[in-house]
Order: sequence, then C-alpha cells, then structure tokens
Amino acid sequence: MGESVQMKIGMILDQEFPPDTRVENEIRSLVKNSFQIHLLCFTYSRPKTEKQTDQNIHIIRIPKPRNWVRKGKALINTAFDYYTPFWKKRIQEWIERYRIDVLHVHDLYLLGAALKVRKENQFPIVADLHENYVDGLRSYRFANTFPGKYIISIPKWRKKEIEWCHQVDYIITVIEEAVDRYNALGIPEKKITVVSNYVDPDQFLQVEEDRSIIDRFKDHFAILYYGSFDIHRGLGTLIRAMPLIKPQCPHIKLVLVGKGKNFPGLQKLSKKLGMTDSIAFEGYHPPSHLPSYIKASDIGLIPHIKTIHTDNTIPHKLFQYMLMGKAVVATNCDPIQRIINETGCGLIYPTGDHEKLAQCIIDLYHNKPLQSKMGERGKKSVLEKYNWEKTSKNLIKLYKGIGKLLNES
Repeated sequence: MGESVQMKIGMILDQEFPPDTRVENEIRSLVKNSFQIHLLCFTYSRPKTEKQTDQNIHIIRIPKPRNWVRKGKALINTAFDYYTPFWKKRIQEWIERYRIDVLHVHDLYLLGAALKVRKENQFPIVADLHENYVDGLRSYRFANTFPGKYIISIPKWRKKEIEWCHQVDYIITVIEEAVDRYNALGIPEKKITVVSNYVDPDQFLQVEEDRSIIDRFKDHFAILYYGSFDIHRGLGTLIRAMPLIKPQCPHIKLVLVGKGKNFPGLQKLSKKLGMTDSIAFEGYHPPSHLPSYIKASDIGLIPHIKTIHTDNTIPHKLFQYMLMGKAVVATNCDPIQRIINETGCGLIYPTGDHEKLAQCIIDLYHNKPLQSKMGERGKKSVLEKYNWEKTSKNLIKLYKGIGKLLNES
C-alpha cells in the first residue's frame, strides 16, 4: 500500500446495518480520519444483494432470512456448521474484488471464517470483540435449551477463543476489565486496544424527540430499561421489585422497551404479581426512540445479572442515561459498579436482590435533590470523559499504526 493511497478497512458484521451504535460510531470516526470503509453485512428484508456507495463508505448487504442467520451463528464450532464456509466464501470474493488492506471482524464467532481466508491471503486481522461471548453462552437461551444445550460445547469454545485470539493481529475490546481477562488467557496486552461503548453526545442528542412517548409517561415516576430481553439481563428482578415499590411510590411505572424469548414469561410474572397496570411492556422500538424514552423517565435501570460475561463488558445505555442527566440504578457488575461509584451518578444493588433494588428506587423517589445531583454528575462525567470522541482516539491510533506498518512492508 503506497503512502498516498487510502487504507481500505473491510468490516464484516453478521446482522443488518444500520442500526448498530458501535459500528456506526467506528465507521464515522474512521472515515473522518481519511480511512476508506467497506462493510459486508446482512439484510433481512431485501430480495437481492444490495450495494451502497457513499464517499469512503461502501456497503454490501447480503439477503438472508433472520432465522437462517440465528441458526447459523448458533451452529458455529459444531459438526453442523454451515455458517463458517458461507462467510469464508463471501469474504474471499469480497477481499479480492475490493483489494481490502485490513479485515475488521465484529465478534468472536466470525473469526474462524476470517482466519481461513487469511491462509490464502496476507492481510492483518483486527478482532473487535464486543462481549465475552464464550461466558455469555452460559446465559444465552439458545445455548441452554434444546437442541443447543446438547451440541454447543463451552469448553470447545474456550479453546477456540484462545486459539483465534492468538492468531489475529490485533484485538479491540470494550472495557478495561476485559483486558485482564485476555491477559489471563495468555493474550499479550500489547495486542489489545480498548475502544469503549461510550456515547457520542452530538449524534445521540440530535435525534428529534417523540412527544407521544414523553407525554405518555408525564404523570408517572417512570423507571426505564431499554435493550435486549434474555436471562442474563435480570429483568425478572425488576418485576419482582414492583410490589415492594408500589405502596411507597403510587405513580411508579416500570417501562420495559425491547423484546426477546423471555418476553412472554416476564408478562406472565407481571400478571401473577398483580403489576400489569404499573408495568409498560413497550415491545421493540428503533434506537431513534431511545432519547425520548430516557427523557420521559426519571431513573435509568441496568439490572444485568453479575457473571463473568457481564463483568467483562459495558452497555451503551449506561452512558446514554448519564448523558441525559438521569440517575442510574444498576447491579454490581464490575465495570458498571466502578463507573457509577467513580462518578456518583447512581446507586448499586447486589445482582438478583429485588428487595435492595426496591429500596434504591424508593430512596431516590423520596430524595429528588439526590436524584437530580446524580443526574448532573453523570452528564458532566460523559461530557468530560465517557464520550466517544475520547475513546475513538484509541481506534484511530491503532489504525494509523497499522497503516504505517503496511506502508513500510
């Protein structure tokens, strides 16, 4: 790659794009710094492959049914894996056609295909590991129900994770705690860059608010959870806390925005506890609605169950709540607890303890000055430290270093 030629970064993502907050932030920052981005991803709604080319952003969307993608991802690293050969073929053709310089792989489970392609082509691989996927398998429903629990092997995945992390050239992780975990697996720290899930204030706050959402909860003390529904999200704890909160906070409304396989079970639990009038199951809403939901709420919730998985990742919603000046109530997952304690932006309760959670909500309900103060601290911390502009400098530094090495070779 010559000195005057733009570096072509090839990103692979096995879902639709947009939306994906992290990937959108990365692409925007890399293009701003004169890198050319090629993205290979899926589309679930279009009948044929779609190409989109803007200045320095080239996207190819492959049409596949959503269930085909979900099953394929679950079957990686098993005897029934059809996903890795599919991705290997598509990546090979794509790299050769567009002369990709660096392959940026989103998530662990696509590394197998990328590394197979690399055997026939020489290019650096950057593994962007959004989460601790292997330990996440202990919580994901598909890996703990029939037939997944009989064919998905966590020890086998652990072995693959170590093997692949040693083989790739660079690793990006989302939080400092994860660096220690990779070090414990024998991965050298010099290979790892932290690019966290911090919020981009300019992008997040420019979304036009939806007054219908804000007005719907204006007469309530609204406590919000926005995100995926799954076992490790700890949403049952929120619902079990409601009968304890309701007598002292008569206008309480638990707002649950999102969907997942445990959605019906959560609705059933709500009905069993007599809380249907105090819980709003909003279903899925696009990310563009999130600022309106946060504005409509008094407290932001992160009830994630503390595990090795959740101790090594960080949710976007923490910084989004903080940016919009909302006090946060969250479990004691290591990174979340560290940041909330450091900034003073909220309260922590022990994972799964619905009584302590209820007391946190009640305390903030009866102490509006403290609630406001926590919101102010959170917003200030995001504007000064926990924002995308700060963490993206690590991403740009990484790619400038790669570019320098490629120019010298």
